[in-house]
Amino acid sequence: MDMKLDIEGFCLCCGTEDVTIFHPLFKGSLCLKCKDNFTETLYRYDEDGYQSYCTICCYGMEVLLCGTDSCCRSYCEDCLNILVGSGTFDALKQVDPWICFMCQPHQKHGALVPREDWSIRVQQLFANYSAMEFEPHRVYPSIPAKLRRPLRVLSLFDGIATGYLVLKDLGFKVEKYVASEVCEDSIAVGTINHDGKIIHVGDARLITEEHIKGWGPFDLLIGGSPCNDLSIVNPIRKGLYEGSGRLFFEFYRILQLLRPKEEDNRPFFWLFENVVFMNTHDKINICRFLECNPVLVDAVKVSPAHRARYFWGNIPGMSRPIIASQKDKLTLQECLEIGREARVTKVRTITTGSNSLKQGKNLSLMPIMDNGREDTLWITELEKIFGFPKHYTDVRNMNRQQRQKVLGKSWSVPVIRHLFAPLKDYFACEELPPMTTSSTITAAASSSSSSSILSSSSSPDLQQLR
Repeated sequence: MDMKLDIEGFCLCCGTEDVTIFHPLFKGSLCLKCKDNFTETLYRYDEDGYQSYCTICCYGMEVLLCGTDSCCRSYCEDCLNILVGSGTFDALKQVDPWICFMCQPHQKHGALVPREDWSIRVQQLFANYSAMEFEPHRVYPSIPAKLRRPLRVLSLFDGIATGYLVLKDLGFKVEKYVASEVCEDSIAVGTINHDGKIIHVGDARLITEEHIKGWGPFDLLIGGSPCNDLSIVNPIRKGLYEGSGRLFFEFYRILQLLRPKEEDNRPFFWLFENVVFMNTHDKINICRFLECNPVLVDAVKVSPAHRARYFWGNIPGMSRPIIASQKDKLTLQECLEIGREARVTKVRTITTGSNSLKQGKNLSLMPIMDNGREDTLWITELEKIFGFPKHYTDVRNMNRQQRQKVLGKSWSVPVIRHLFAPLKDYFACEELPPMTTSSTITAAASSSSSSSILSSSSSPDLQQLR
């Protein structure tokens, strides 16, 4: 590569000079197409905990993995050989463990130069400036991999511990998970499935500043207050200031108790969820109290069920596009038990009521055919739709109605996985299983669009850059 060229004038991913923005992690730029792909795939992780695609280009088939504990980055053969130098990929395969460019002290590697302010730039890339104007959230620089510590979480209105399940699925070390929940069935689901590792503390309204000081400090506050009195679907809703709507203010109160002081540089993140279909004035008031705009995420993009929800928070990358992973089930048929046939591809929003399982304009269509007869969804199938393991809610002899009730109030697992993934830049993860001596893996195409993305590594633009 001609080292006299200004790397900022080229797209690091495909080599074109028709660039749109600077690359947030390394010196260089991104074209519009590669920028869109970058935002979709940067925080996508495989089941082994590593990035699904190359950290530099977010494409790539064969990738090299960083050997630093809690670093989940990967680098593809093309990027290493083109940007660092010919033969780099094969040479680094012999280094065990190999410490990646983001974990090493800042320095130049051929034409590949990490940006010193990359952790700030990557958050700016995903910033949400829509709707009402608010001061930007405090930006926390990424923590070096070796300095990351386990997560300490406070979950309000915890339900069936979706937050804990997702954090463990993503590979985080969780030092403490304190959960406020009053539903005994939901508490039992969380307790049984997670071996009693969740500390349940009861009603959020009874949590005091003294409790917070005794349990804390916390790194992450999450919660979604009951939506009964906020949802416009409820004709007798009482709104934000009455009934269960007032529980939002318990989240707000505890958020104020947990916010670090200005001189405290410890990263602190929070996430609040509620329904999209609420009165405009209730949404505006929530925005004013939380001092930010929500992002709308619909689980239908990563599951067989519609479930549009607003999420407020300061987790980096919340507004990036949500894209299905290989493990996500996108059609109803994929969630059914053997021998059962789906009559629809997607189902409407599943609530606590049995009527929400019926489909069609008049709610007269049963979603399943079983041996020639119409049938409703089984609970094990509902669990799969939400992304939970099979039999996740099968505790304390709960009946079908009870199990659907706790599921109907829960979060969609793949949606929360999407929102929590950027926290890997801040907190420790479990030690990943040892790889082969080459420390390389092959990234599989995750969706129909991925096949064209992967083939673009041989595009004329990239050939010209070579």
